[in-house]
Amino acid sequence: MRSTIFVMTEIIDYGRFAERLRRVMPRWDARERMSAEEFAEHLADTGPRWTLLREFQEEWGYENPGGGPVWARWSEDEHKAYLRRLEAAATGEEADRFEGVDLTLSIPKALDEWWDLPFNSFTHRPRLYWTNPEWPPTVRPGPAPGGAADRPSGDDPFSGLGDERRICVFKAEYQYCNEWGYLAADSALADPKVLVSVDDHSWVTQSRSISEFFLQLAVDRLPAHYGWSVQMNEADPELMERVRRAFPALGLLPWRELGTETVTYGAPDAIIYHDVEDFADFPFVVHARTRAALENVASALGVDWSERIREPEAVLEERAAEAKRPRSPWAGESDPQGRWSVVTASDDPQPGARPSLEPSPGPSAASLVGEDPGERTAWAVDAGRDLAAAGDEGGGLCLWRLDRSGAAATPPVAETPETPVAPDDSDDSDGGTPHDAPITAIACIHLEGCGPTVVSGDAKGLVQLWSPDIEWGPVAIARRSSRTTGISAAELITGPVIAVAWADGVVRLWDVRSGTDVDVPLPSDIETLLLRPDGTLTVGATAGTATVRLHPEVIWPQLELTVSLNRLDWESLRAVHGPAAKVPVWIRDAASDDAGTAESALARLRWALHEEGRIHPATVNAIPFLARLAADPGNRVRPALVSLLSEIAQAALDSTDRDPDPELGESWPDIGLAVMLKCVPTLSPLRGDADSAVREAAAELLAALGEDGGAG
Repeated sequence: MRSTIFVMTEIIDYGRFAERLRRVMPRWDARERMSAEEFAEHLADTGPRWTLLREFQEEWGYENPGGGPVWARWSEDEHKAYLRRLEAAATGEEADRFEGVDLTLSIPKALDEWWDLPFNSFTHRPRLYWTNPEWPPTVRPGPAPGGAADRPSGDDPFSGLGDERRICVFKAEYQYCNEWGYLAADSALADPKVLVSVDDHSWVTQSRSISEFFLQLAVDRLPAHYGWSVQMNEADPELMERVRRAFPALGLLPWRELGTETVTYGAPDAIIYHDVEDFADFPFVVHARTRAALENVASALGVDWSERIREPEAVLEERAAEAKRPRSPWAGESDPQGRWSVVTASDDPQPGARPSLEPSPGPSAASLVGEDPGERTAWAVDAGRDLAAAGDEGGGLCLWRLDRSGAAATPPVAETPETPVAPDDSDDSDGGTPHDAPITAIACIHLEGCGPTVVSGDAKGLVQLWSPDIEWGPVAIARRSSRTTGISAAELITGPVIAVAWADGVVRLWDVRSGTDVDVPLPSDIETLLLRPDGTLTVGATAGTATVRLHPEVIWPQLELTVSLNRLDWESLRAVHGPAAKVPVWIRDAASDDAGTAESALARLRWALHEEGRIHPATVNAIPFLARLAADPGNRVRPALVSLLSEIAQAALDSTDRDPDPELGESWPDIGLAVMLKCVPTLSPLRGDADSAVREAAAELLAALGEDGGAG
């Protein structure tokens, strides 16, 4: 198992972190003694601050995976951006990405720089953070002059601002329960202070600069993933007094998120987190770079928490992935779940020799476009022989159209730039970010709404999708830490599928329509890969060749459900506790064959959708999907699904909130009832279901709606 977590020989004393911080952070107390121009210059040298961020990330084991970012600056998330581009290509219309943005305001230099940092752990591994960026920053109204707010002593970030009290939000908690931003009045500064929302109308200072904020965010998130941990349900006052005597504070302001106010203390190879509001799930937490460091902190505090020590999440994550990987099907067995079966398998009589599935496309493709095949590192021709693609040593890509005879009808259609292209005011595209390693595998395919599309993988394991016809740059769709060894694409019975192989033995199948993927474990020395439209996948390795029959309808049992869910912009829909971004995930999980997964998902759906006396837009949009699952005889939580629909119907009937939606002209409870009534034909047969619990729940639901289908 590759990891830097276990090999940390140099001890880092985080008790001296405040010294490191003072050397690089700007002094805000100098603002009153400087002119506006002098103070702006005082903030401008951000380089040392980013160096401190890079050092902290590396100290806790984060390694830059290389390649382009997973979370691009101009997209909310990868899949949403992908769907938006497909819709734009099909309809010619695209949502206004500048809604809520004041284009007359400058964007601070530090925020721009953070997005471009090559070692930015958020853009490369956003799941470490569970936050949502706002780009460009969106504007929120600040509190009115004289408005009351509970703030730390002396902290009034709006003092002296007059009427310009707006906040430019650039980051939000995952469910948008709180937001972080800077004062619109400070937008021209290179590295302004960061505020955090602590309730609907109150903002307080979170960090003394944007660069310090992103360092604080890393301090809060990365040790929790990479470090050894102890979590305690309460922070004893005597224990905290010993902490304050033994370990200095890190010098950061308290971290405020979801009602917490967390103060951090530094120890050798360890950081202590204390929520003084006692609002966090674990008000006292210690993360350490090694187990020994945790034990040393316990010894210094005179406590024994040896039974509480948890291994790093990074280690558990890797171990779980290894445990889930079935043994290789090289000998001809089938997947226990019926997703695939081995048709043929043969040993190579000359171990170490490279097997060939069919003639390499390199020489023939190069001859079609009039190039020397040796000048490129990878070649591909699509199944219809009307596209050719190639990649090079520098990570660049090139695409040609071929005429009916197979000859190049035009010069290259497009080539990716040698350096990243950033959007400007005249171009709404996301720009292009090419590979930063040699291209080792490539395929090309026609995708509906995209046109000719290139799928490319590099020596660092990054796989990207590039479609020059709709003017968006390469988008990362997969990444592993080993070399990409093969890519193939084909139109299967369920739609277009992309297959990717890496040197560590993982073959990933990616369904383009739904954006979902599945891994097929195969030998770790795969060198060639071919996916055919009939659903056969042939792989060649140094030890031989195997042909696997794929069963797409089993691999993606909820494919049509996923595609239907993805047609809606759930993030823009309101649920009980905020945006409904996770609702489609929970709906898919409620369709799982695993009862535990389905039950957990249903509990989350009840939390997100059901609120007594109110009906939200996300609830209404979820109703048809819940009815569809309830009518599926194979669903594991059917009685609870019908009960949830009954509760929603009753809430819609009882709701006193009948104000019409400005755009739709009807109230959401009335819209919800109308949608529920449309589902009656789907739900009515459940009155005769074999499961008595389903029958009873269905009878209750249909009675609430009126047995004849009318509201009662």
